[in-house]
Amino acid sequence: MLSDENIIEYFCVEDILKKYPPSGQKQVLLIKHKTYGVVILKIVEGQSERVKREIAIVTENNFNNVPRVLEVKDYQIGNQNGIYLLEEYIDGDSLKKVLGQGKLSLKDAMNLTEQLLKIIVQMEEKEIVHRDIKPDNIVRNSIEKWYLIDFGIARALNMNSLTMTEVQMGPHTPGYGAPELFQYSKKDIDSRADLFSLGVVVFEAITGKHPFVRGDELNINEIWYNTVTVVPQSVVVDGDTDMQFMGLIQTFMQKHVTRRPRTAKKALEWFYSVRREIER
Repeated sequence: MLSDENIIEYFCVEDILKKYPPSGQKQVLLIKHKTYGVVILKIVEGQSERVKREIAIVTENNFNNVPRVLEVKDYQIGNQNGIYLLEEYIDGDSLKKVLGQGKLSLKDAMNLTEQLLKIIVQMEEKEIVHRDIKPDNIVRNSIEKWYLIDFGIARALNMNSLTMTEVQMGPHTPGYGAPELFQYSKKDIDSRADLFSLGVVVFEAITGKHPFVRGDELNINEIWYNTVTVVPQSVVVDGDTDMQFMGLIQTFMQKHVTRRPRTAKKALEWFYSVRREIER
């Protein structure tokens, strides 16, 4: 890992405002940059193909509600080399932090659902699956706009997989990943995996409870088992008298991929239909 002195000297940094927990060979910092102002600096040691793909996915597609990449370059400092990027900083709180203060109202949950569905539709059009939609990776700014961050394990369906075919499971976060991700049925992985994760997130946001994880699980195997066997409870939410919104979210969380909406675009259409009924 690079020292603060090296970071300030080599990356045009005026001040290091915050350090995030390191992940593997990646350093992530909130900095004040001499040109761009307050931004996120990511420094990745070595030439990681997964990191290169993450950068390409974000920079080449210019998705709405996804932080923009401002600069990407290789670096060489002493005997350490790698890639660094400067990324737009979203000044707000993660959904995880928001939920620490209480669950969302129906109105706020529908706003979250609409914005995330629109992002998934954009990714679907570019044949990209995020694979890691969870409260930590969703950020709300001061004007109620939700952003999806961290494309570190995203998969481009039109490119060769970076995960070896013989592995038992694909990249995901247990409890939020769809069954086809941890069972690693490659042929079934598409935007419907992201719809599953969105369903889990919204269920948790609006009920205050995770649909599969109780918190007393002994290991990851138990979380996986719950994900494929536990049917989320139907919960009556204030304003969702006929449970139409809850029904939609449960459809997103169907265990079998064929039972979810066929596409993200279709899921968004269903959402608008449900919202119109609720707002009548």
